[in-house]
Amino acid sequence: MATVYTLNKDVKLGQFRIYEGEFPDRLRSARQQFQNMFEIPMLFYLLCLLNIFFKNYNQFDIVLVWCFVIFRVIHFFIRLQNQKTINVIPRTLVFIISLIFLTIGWFNFIINTFAIN
Repeated sequence: MATVYTLNKDVKLGQFRIYEGEFPDRLRSARQQFQNMFEIPMLFYLLCLLNIFFKNYNQFDIVLVWCFVIFRVIHFFIRLQNQKTINVIPRTLVFIISLIFLTIGWFNFIINTFAIN
């Protein structure tokens, strides 16, 4: 996507060094989407790896994981729209719901791992 904007002279190649200047909305949105992949989902990846490592998951955990993934995909598609004209309330609600599923997953992991049997 950045190549197209650079070839069309919408942005200069030098702008990408420290990401300064004006960028088209779609390019800015795509960059924010890429950054989002390394924020909250990292907690998700860690939770999945820990559950697998400790062999500490059940059907409830699998449902939580899929709910988180579904709501993150919905959030992704909402976020791809033009950010200046979008209503942020649906995006925020979807994001919060995905965080709730992730938080429940972490609580469930902690309870299952450290519970005294």
